[in-house]
Amino acid sequence: MCESTAFLLNKNGEEEKIMEYVIDIFPEEDGQLTLTDLLGTTKTLQAKIKEVKLLKHKIILEETNI
Repeated sequence: MCESTAFLLNKNGEEEKIMEYVIDIFPEEDGQLTLTDLLGTTKTLQAKIKEVKLLKHKIILEETNI
């Protein structure tokens, strides 16, 4: 399987799980990211990709303030 779990770094630098089974990440023109899971559920947030660990199926995002 190629799905990953997305985590958002909180203010303390800890990872908070925000979505499982992520299959798509789409960058929006306004700087937001839209994540889509295996069932088609989407979540849009103001963040940037900090790190992607392909072997661990892990996506780490960091909030951005625009």
